[in-house]
Amino acid sequence: RRCATGGVRQRGAPPRLCGRDATGALLAQHEVLLQQGWGGAAGIRCLGQPRFFTAASLFARQAEEPRNQILRLTGAAKLRAQASADSEMLAELGVGDLVEAIGGNLEPAGGWLLVRSPLEDRIDVMSDKPLEYQDGWLAVAAPALEADFGTASSAPAPAEETGGAAGLALEKLLVPTDVQMGERVAARVLLETHPVLDALKKLPLFKDGLPNWMPVSVAELYAGRIAGVAKRGRFILQRPSGAMPERVASVPEKLIRPKARMRQTTIAGILGLGLSLVLGLGLHARKWVRGEPLDAGRFALEPLVGWTTLLVVFLTPVTILPCFIFTNSQASTLVVVVWMNMLLYNDLFSE
Repeated sequence: RRCATGGVRQRGAPPRLCGRDATGALLAQHEVLLQQGWGGAAGIRCLGQPRFFTAASLFARQAEEPRNQILRLTGAAKLRAQASADSEMLAELGVGDLVEAIGGNLEPAGGWLLVRSPLEDRIDVMSDKPLEYQDGWLAVAAPALEADFGTASSAPAPAEETGGAAGLALEKLLVPTDVQMGERVAARVLLETHPVLDALKKLPLFKDGLPNWMPVSVAELYAGRIAGVAKRGRFILQRPSGAMPERVASVPEKLIRPKARMRQTTIAGILGLGLSLVLGLGLHARKWVRGEPLDAGRFALEPLVGWTTLLVVFLTPVTILPCFIFTNSQASTLVVVVWMNMLLYNDLFSE
């Protein structure tokens, strides 16, 4: 069958996109149509300029594409529209700002590096729309620095020195961040008010303020994947659709990797286990002081040892795991562990 352009369209190809001279734009549309189900394993091929696509090769090519690498600035820099000191300056970036190296390419061309700088400052927390960026060039090494700032000595010195040869280099002006695109982390969000903390602030012991670990222990944790960066040196976490919130902006200091979060959850669970054992032993000691026998009855020592063994071997680990999965705070994990352990105590020793 013939296409509108005069070429021959093979069976299975989408209409109006085949031609004797297939341009790059048409080929890009072919790839989009492949993702939507056109062609299948048969692929698309235009006579006059043969090119063959398959769904497998398309997805393999996408998997091989490197992700953008997130970099942090250690010194002031100017974002240029072109790789030239005479081109338009798009933005002035400061220490701590985050940019993305497009395609993860960290090889500057003539001292210039192509990056994406974020445009968003106020984040829509209930959205999954693509983030807004502006592409530009940063002078990161000689001779671009000399051209951009006049002389190498007038270029802004980086805030962090990482060694190397004299003069500014890429690894000095831009350093990779600890977390990168697509990495799963959790963001800690401190609460403005909390009933327990508000009550503690009224005590004379904490008249000068609460210790730092108290607000941190009750802070909300939101797990997601790094989807990009925003202004003021913040990472964007994208969470599943329908989550509250779907998108979180966080500074690097408040990001927690899964291993660190699991360690914190485990420590909170162990503290809850210790508190449970103290409460259980205290209740038993109270009964023993009132005359309950130590070697017989419900409050004998042997049932208490059995309860302790169940807590250590089974109940506490089983309780900690859901707290980690559902991203509970450390204080919530401690309370849940104590509640579950004392609930078992009540079942075993209540009248």
